[in-house]
Amino acid sequence: LFTGLLVHRGSITRMGGLLDTTATPNWAFMGSKIIAILLMQLTLLAVVIATCMGFQVYHHDYNFEIGQYVMHLMVYGMLSNLVWLFISLFVHTLFKNYLAGFFVLLTLFIGLPFLSMVGVEQEIYQFNQGPDLDYSDMDGFGYVLPFLTYRVYWLLFAVFFAVIALLLWRRGGFSGVRERWGIFKANLGPVTTALLIFAFAGFIGIGAAIYYENHIKNPYYTSLDHEKQAVEWEKKYKKYQYRPQPRVVDIKFNLDIFPDTRSFKAHADYVLKNKTNMPIDSIFVNYNNYDYIFSLSVPNKLISADDKYNFNIYKLEKPMAPGDSIVLKFSTVSPANTWINEKSPVKGNGTFINNMLFPNIGYLDRGELVDNDVRKKYGLPYRDRMAAQTDKRALQNNYISNDADWIRFEATVSTVKNQLAIAPGYLTKQWEKDGRKYYQYKMDSEILNFFAFNSAEYEVKKDKWNGVNLEIYYHKGHTYNLDRMMASSKASLAYYTKEYSAYPHRQLRIIEFPRTAGTFAQSFANTIPFSEAIGFIADVNEKKEDAVDYPYAVTAHEIAHQWWAHQVVGANVQGATLMSESMSEYSSLKVLEKRYGKGQMRKFLKDALDGYLQGRSAEKLGEKPLMYNENQMYIHYQKGSLVLYALSDYLGEDLFNRTAQSYLQRTAFQNPPYTTSSEFVDSFRQATPDSLRYLIKDMFETITLYNNKIEKVSSKKLKDGKYQVDIQFEVSKYRVDGNGKKSYNDEGGQPLSFKKSDRVTLKSLPLADYIEVGVFSDKKSKDGNKRQELYLKKHKIDRINNTMTLIVDQKPEQVGIDPYNKLIDIESDDNRKEI
Repeated sequence: LFTGLLVHRGSITRMGGLLDTTATPNWAFMGSKIIAILLMQLTLLAVVIATCMGFQVYHHDYNFEIGQYVMHLMVYGMLSNLVWLFISLFVHTLFKNYLAGFFVLLTLFIGLPFLSMVGVEQEIYQFNQGPDLDYSDMDGFGYVLPFLTYRVYWLLFAVFFAVIALLLWRRGGFSGVRERWGIFKANLGPVTTALLIFAFAGFIGIGAAIYYENHIKNPYYTSLDHEKQAVEWEKKYKKYQYRPQPRVVDIKFNLDIFPDTRSFKAHADYVLKNKTNMPIDSIFVNYNNYDYIFSLSVPNKLISADDKYNFNIYKLEKPMAPGDSIVLKFSTVSPANTWINEKSPVKGNGTFINNMLFPNIGYLDRGELVDNDVRKKYGLPYRDRMAAQTDKRALQNNYISNDADWIRFEATVSTVKNQLAIAPGYLTKQWEKDGRKYYQYKMDSEILNFFAFNSAEYEVKKDKWNGVNLEIYYHKGHTYNLDRMMASSKASLAYYTKEYSAYPHRQLRIIEFPRTAGTFAQSFANTIPFSEAIGFIADVNEKKEDAVDYPYAVTAHEIAHQWWAHQVVGANVQGATLMSESMSEYSSLKVLEKRYGKGQMRKFLKDALDGYLQGRSAEKLGEKPLMYNENQMYIHYQKGSLVLYALSDYLGEDLFNRTAQSYLQRTAFQNPPYTTSSEFVDSFRQATPDSLRYLIKDMFETITLYNNKIEKVSSKKLKDGKYQVDIQFEVSKYRVDGNGKKSYNDEGGQPLSFKKSDRVTLKSLPLADYIEVGVFSDKKSKDGNKRQELYLKKHKIDRINNTMTLIVDQKPEQVGIDPYNKLIDIESDDNRKEI
């Protein structure tokens, strides 16, 4: 719009006739407008930078890093802005009315995101698009060549049309097409011709190089292509899913990381053992699109090498008898980055590679289509995202790995001299050779087939807890939350050891990796890679009432996985993550409760509740009850933490943890068939008194939602100095199926109804629920809660409309029904009401 106003400024101010008669060349008119727009953009960006710096000062953060502001906004950001500037000049030059030009540009801007919906997915065809550029303290802007290539590509495109705009520059009245063409030819000179040729040739040349790289040298697949490939993959190889295969029992890994060239070399020995009771005559190897060299330690024949789907079938000359072992050897190198594509996972500083990058034994169903409407279109059978708990074959695999149970593991990792390389296990040896550092790690006990490698320039913070070495490997300067994370490590180990079992390792390491590699943490055996974005550079303001100390919480969650996943791991069936993710979330909440007090738990529970409700609103394939969740994050994280924390509150923390401990002792380091969520829930069902058994059904077996609300509240001071509080509130609950259809029916009784008004009748499932009612003052409690509890007790509720009179010792200020958000309430903001 601003460009249009400048281009048409002469006609708008009616000074165009006078200006157009001057001897000033067209390039001066156009150049002045370009400079004006650039100065405007730079000024606005300077205001943005100043505002952000002011925000930093307000929060007492004086590490301004002005260079990052300038590079991100005024250098890299301006490359994109220049493209829009030049295209805007061209469009506005074509139109007499600046509003028409603005409409065309607005249509272009709004329409860009929809190109992929009509099949235009390649960035080479999407105007001013290209690889994103992101920044991390550890690795800077990373590998920037693909970003710059696309920026130059589109800039040349824009320059070409900017030159055309210059050649069509209108002076005097608006001209017709023939006259404009004459003006174009008259203005075309050696310089403009050279610019046109340069911009056009550069644009076509870079475009051709991108096309060759992404479409000829490396085939390009659209979303529809990937969909069809998934169908073909399943139809071709699904038949092998349950064919007997040997299991990985021992891994010796060698990884050489080259941060300077952003590449790696790997070779490994996988010992495969026939754990079945029948001979195995064929080995299926599934791998990614890296170049691999495979070999087996016994005579064999490669009878199928599918480079399209990366699936090899080896026929053994002599079948593996039950109990026999063979060795699979492989070697590979990471694909080289090009000036168009970043292909290697290696960072200049902060490499994080896990074993999902390397080969698997057997068929993997991760590549199958999960949308049943799409599956039906291709004639594929109905499929749940995870197998049912009654599937005996699926019970033979844990949900972490389909080709191993528990493995012996050791690794040798090398990196450049100024970096430190880390893998799960204990450092048994390190040395230097040819300017590189080598580190040898070995686990002293069996672990899941789940491991990772890190390499970066690290500082190390060390401590001890009961003989366990605690280490945090962090980027220099990222000391903001180290004490917080170390305190959480100690508190977590103390709580989990006391409540569950002894920590099984002699060390615990937290390892920072760049935010550009992800914003998550991942728990491996005694080793926890942890993104800089979710802990190391967090600004935790404990004075803010709704602030969540997520560095402390994430640390506690990941350490809990050392019990719940690395000891107890569920079968690869529905509900598997209840025991790993939900129990780890519950465990972290209890550690947070010990740190901040019960009064502060509302903000953590409220955060989980809101996350669950938001997640279910975006569900596309159907919500499942917690007990049967299909690795749906909003269920096993947010809902799972709420449900388990609430059940602990109802049963009592001691009984809940004793039940969890007993279950852990029965199932830890289990071999097939693996445990299921049904077994887990049954443990708690047996520990739950009859009056609370409804919780098991509501929380685990069904999707049950509450709609509780404080309607009216009043108080009055009594003669003895105490206060009478009168409360009117509503309680209702209902169930929904996976598609959100409500139900108020239950075999345990008749639905309830309450006619609230002539137009409103409330319904509910039968109620015999114990729900907390709380009364609060405006005084701060001892544990830091903004509201001091004057009364908090569970009451049995058996009707929708309820009235209650309570007596408290101090002046009440607020009343709540389920005030700490322990129940799944669809509208929790009306659970509390000021008096």
